[in-house]
Amino acid sequence: MINKWIGFILLLSVLIGCNEVKKSDKEQTRDTAMVVVPVTVDEQNQLAEVITRFARAYASKDNAKANALLHPDLGIHIIYRPGAADTFVKVDSLDFSKPVPEVYAYPEFSADYALAFDKLPTYDCGTEKWDILGFYCDTTSHPNQLSNIAAFEDEFEEDKFSEDDLIKLEVAEKESYRVIITADIPLIFHVRKYKGAWYVTTLDRAYAGCDA
Repeated sequence: MINKWIGFILLLSVLIGCNEVKKSDKEQTRDTAMVVVPVTVDEQNQLAEVITRFARAYASKDNAKANALLHPDLGIHIIYRPGAADTFVKVDSLDFSKPVPEVYAYPEFSADYALAFDKLPTYDCGTEKWDILGFYCDTTSHPNQLSNIAAFEDEFEEDKFSEDDLIKLEVAEKESYRVIITADIPLIFHVRKYKGAWYVTTLDRAYAGCDA
């Protein structure tokens, strides 16, 4: 009987040890994620080119040109607001004739602003105005919209996202930047450096929507 208890305690110790190792590995993955910063002129030009190309493709609703800026391994996350809270879905590609969500068609969009790397505009639902107007990408901060939404939804729908899912979102965001082009219906998206090149990875259709 004593031998059985000793065996059980040893097995329990091994399982706890394995779990601690796995937890440690996940924390290390989250903490050591690469923070991408475009330093050289070439890197800044590459980032600017992808951002402006996507803006033009979105304005012309050109599926081919927009999807050429997505990576097949990453797809694109689309954030939207079906009610009081934001949510998101991941799709392989954009189809401007089949919006996500279906009830919210992609709007006519045009903007004559030149891209600036600076602090992002914010929208005030009280005044229904932007604090600044323009076409901005902030390379001094990283987006957290997806990980925040996932963490919030996971509290109410247990196991909707695994720990690995949450870590992957956080790592991806540390490698990403947010872009905002102000308009009545703005264009907001995220770009990420992945395998040495920049790609569009998120389209935010919720921010500055004050209906809910």
